Amino acid sequence: MAWHDYRAGTPEQRSELLELWDVGGMVAHRQAAQVFFEGAVGAILVHDLTNRRSEENLATWLTMLDGKPRAPTSSKDPAAVALKVDIESCNIPVLIVGTKADLVPHKGPVSYDRLHIDSLKTIIRGSANSITLARFFDSCLDRTRRTTSLNSSFFAKPRTITPNTSMVSSPPPTSSGTTPSGASSANVTNRTMSPFTTIPMGS
Repeated sequence: MAWHDYRAGTPEQRSELLELWDVGGMVAHRQAAQVFFEGAVGAILVHDLTNRRSEENLATWLTMLDGKPRAPTSSKDPAAVALKVDIESCNIPVLIVGTKADLVPHKGPVSYDRLHIDSLKTIIRGSANSITLARFFDSCLDRTRRTTSLNSSFFAKPRTITPNTSMVSSPPPTSSGTTPSGASSANVTNRTMSPFTTIPMGS
């Protein structure tokens, strides 16, 4: 779990608790991975930039996320343009992360929807990488808000959303055994857990 400043720097800024699930990229894990996809409000697809097959598997993982069949593609394939459109039209926000950028023999410009992170360095606040991540998390939280706002009774009492079920729970009672009298749904829902799935690609 991690805290995220939703819409940082705006009047709507507030802290949100994100729940991240790391699903193995091996073929053996794919059946179990489906359990984590249900209820996910975003996905981070991680692939190995030095392994073409890993990049081609992005289409497979997108199909697992939304059920739309796709042919494997790579950045050198004209069909990669179609894959980019598929990512943008996916029913949940998707972020593509390429690893091992330092080992890629020919470095060049990278499209906006790919983010290369040096895991040995901190992502500096205000940097392009930081802004991309913040916007992705904001999109995940916006999706949660849109989904829950469809249910008019959602704000009837404070509750917490869990990853793969529609069950909800009220906030814990105070030390005196009662529910906080001054708690409003707005205060508690600012801390709702918004799960999204992190999917590392198999090599």
